[in-house]
Amino acid sequence: MSRILTAAVLLTSLWPSFFQRPADSPESAILALVRSMYANDVDTYNRVTIPDPRRARLTTGGRVNTAALQRLEQDPGSLQMKSRRPFLYRGRETTADAAGAYPPGTTALYSVAHSGNQMVAPLVRQADGWKVDVRWWLAMIDLQTGPEKPGTPQFAARALTAALAAMDRTAAVKFATPGASLDLLFRGGQREPSGVFDALAMEMPLVELQPGEFFPIDDRVVEGSSAPDQKLLLGLFGVVEIPFVVRRVSGDWRVEPQSFYRYFNR
Repeated sequence: MSRILTAAVLLTSLWPSFFQRPADSPESAILALVRSMYANDVDTYNRVTIPDPRRARLTTGGRVNTAALQRLEQDPGSLQMKSRRPFLYRGRETTADAAGAYPPGTTALYSVAHSGNQMVAPLVRQADGWKVDVRWWLAMIDLQTGPEKPGTPQFAARALTAALAAMDRTAAVKFATPGASLDLLFRGGQREPSGVFDALAMEMPLVELQPGEFFPIDDRVVEGSSAPDQKLLLGLFGVVEIPFVVRRVSGDWRVEPQSFYRYFNR
């Protein structure tokens, strides 16, 4: 605990003006997040991330990285941040108002790189500023214990993704909803010879979206569901989000068909 307090004092002395302003843009929220990670500053980390019952798993055992902290202060431009898709509000592309603000509920996706480290940061605009959504990071931790068990929506989504990556039509049929169009599922598909798609399918963190959360799928917008037999999952396939509508059919979870290769090929 003393390490965290010492780092917090150091951080406040280095950047007093930064902490006096709210995280009013995705970039400022990401900058605060990276600084808090290097400083092992849990209070700031929690302030710029969305609360989650398991969030402490991401900060427990952290250590101060003084060298990276100094590099970031000396050269803030070395923190590379890139928006990976349009900003979305209720599943539709949106823009900022005249004051440069986005409505609460707007989502964004950024890739972040610094000092040889890379991460993907999903963000949500809330009433008090932009926050990083850590659910996908927690899902990545869960994957370290092994893939999901058969018979779950997540297993069906991952298995279908792996089948598509392998161009395996027989396997794809097993995890798609009955009567699914293989032409739609494999539209634009081609075997990726390096095995990158196969690896991403297995490493993809999946999060179930809740009612009030939206994501576009082809020409429609789908909302997260509380129904017991339908789920809307959102996976991070590298730096690309892939949505999955998963339904329970005769006791088995199956994925609705869509043009998945439009995500693979981005």
